[in-house]
Parts: sequence; structure tokens; C-alpha cells
Amino acid sequence: MKRLHCKKLINIFSISLICCLLAISCNHKKNDVAFEQTVTFENSNWDFTHRTLEFDANITDTISPYRIEVELKYGPDDERVDEMPVSFSVTAPDGAKSSVPSAFLFKDEENDSEIAATSAKASQSQYRVLYEKKYFNCSGVYHFRLNRHSEKFDNYNIQSLTL
Repeated sequence: MKRLHCKKLINIFSISLICCLLAISCNHKKNDVAFEQTVTFENSNWDFTHRTLEFDANITDTISPYRIEVELKYGPDDERVDEMPVSFSVTAPDGAKSSVPSAFLFKDEENDSEIAATSAKASQSQYRVLYEKKYFNCSGVYHFRLNRHSEKFDNYNIQSLTL
């Protein structure tokens, strides 16, 4: 009789322990920022000679998906280009490479009204999601590269870019 009672207690304890571990692991939020770096442009000028920005990050978690986004901060300026196309690439430690195109839009093509222009000037940052879910297959240092595509001129009033 005592053996049966002891086995039952061990089973109940084991099941309770497993349930607690599952509950803890399910509630773990992956909102942690794995990597963040900001480049501030001198005199608010993203000049042509520095149109390519490069970042390195040591990635150790090869199971979880990552959201990769970029934020561009800028001031109001009527002389800025209407659109700034960029491309973003990731190079893995083993040399594998992936890339994605994107663009920052500074002018609303559909609505050229004065209200739209005023609201566009008021918003002084833009986010672009480059990868909604990016998996890294191996641990190590990854090389991130953001290239601004434009004519051979500087982009004034661009204050900073955060990856």
C-alpha cells in the first residue's frame, strides 16, 4: 500500500513539474533586442561617399526568428529627394548571403495637398521592416550591410539611421 501511494505522489509531482516548466517556457517573451546600432550623420548629411553602412552582430540563437527593421530619422526639408531606395544584405559566417530591397518615401504621390505636406514634415522618422521573420542557421558574427541607392549627391537633413 505504501509503495502505491509513493508512486502516485512521484507521478503527481513529475506531472506538476512538467506543467510548470511548460507554462514558464510558453510565457517567455522574445521581445528582447538582440542587436541595435545607430549611425548619426554629421551635419545631418548622409553624404554619397558614406552611402553604404555596415554592421556586425554576434548571433547565437539559431532557433528563434528575428525581426529586422531599420528606422530613419530626419528633419523637415523641401529639397530632399521624394524617395530613397535602399538594399539590405546579410552575410552569414559561412558566407551565405541574402538581400532585400526597400525604400524610404518622403512625399505622398497620391495626395499633394498642403495638409499632406504638413503632416509629412511633422513625422520625422520612418520604420521599414526588412525581414519579418529571419532565421539564422549558424552561430557566429553576421555582417549586415545597408546600401543607399541614389544619384551621386548627398542627402541633407538625414539625422540618423538605426538598425
